Amino acid sequence: MTDIRTRGFKTKTELDEHLADIEEATETEEARLLPVDYAAEKQETGELARLQEDLTLLRRHLALLREQAKASISARAQRADTSAREQPGNYPWLKLAGVIAVTLLVAGRLRSLPPRRMTRMPLGLFRFD
Repeated sequence: MTDIRTRGFKTKTELDEHLADIEEATETEEARLLPVDYAAEKQETGELARLQEDLTLLRRHLALLREQAKASISARAQRADTSAREQPGNYPWLKLAGVIAVTLLVAGRLRSLPPRRMTRMPLGLFRFD
């Protein structure tokens, strides 16, 4: 069976040299690492907690504004509905019948006019004396 860890090296000394180079590179990388500044890390953690609190408060405020907007829109819709129901008065069907009757009379008047007078009819129908 072949030892795959030693493949590519002709002798054990070459392998040992390679491993020593790897250890040396690792030691220099560890030496380059900066020491951990726990005070700065603690300050950043506190700032992060404060920002999360602010975010939570902003979300609550936004939810409150949404609820107020919904209530305002609902109140306006109710007022408009109430106003629309009050406009026709006590006998809305009577007003509708009057509008239909006037429409039929105007349509009958338009049909009875000769075609040449039809173009002058709108001016003759409405007098501004």
